[in-house]
Amino acid sequence: MSGTEYRRRASISKNSEVLWRACSDRLEQIAPDGTLVLTVPYRNVRKVRLAFAPGRFQTTRFLMDLRGETSRLILTNMHFEGFGRFEDRTETFFPLVREVVAGVAAANPAAQFSAGEEPLLYGLMLGLNVAAFSMLALLILYLPIVPGNVSLSAMVKLGIVIFTLPLLLSWAVNARPRRFDPVRDIDKVLDARSR
Repeated sequence: MSGTEYRRRASISKNSEVLWRACSDRLEQIAPDGTLVLTVPYRNVRKVRLAFAPGRFQTTRFLMDLRGETSRLILTNMHFEGFGRFEDRTETFFPLVREVVAGVAAANPAAQFSAGEEPLLYGLMLGLNVAAFSMLALLILYLPIVPGNVSLSAMVKLGIVIFTLPLLLSWAVNARPRRFDPVRDIDKVLDARSR
């Protein structure tokens, strides 16, 4: 059977890799012994969310979140190798994502396509990040200046604030919840991982 294939071991509880195959009308999960475990018909997918979602040990994690009427499936590009060790399998994951997005768009024109964090979580995280940045900036600005070296102390403080502000802004822009066109914007969404 033809289709784009992607293999991964999700966690320590799984003994071996599972095969995910994107066919023209469905996504399949196939067990290591070759038995079909799960079929996700594209016509049943109501929402597709793609997001760059790095974690402590998974710094390059990108996820695809598929939702139906009552079901949810999340796949990532990270393959579990051992405790705290993950392999980035983007090379085979992104072709699978592209085929699934195209398949859902063709099978269900009413499906919603979004990128970034979930809106409620994004709002909470943005508020916490802005508060943390503000506290850091205040702390650095109100630290005592080293006697005899006023200009160097001020430059170091300003440098720390200027260095951290672009990180906050970059995250805020790339993680913001937004809709995307599955045909025109897929490359932009997948490129968020490399920024």
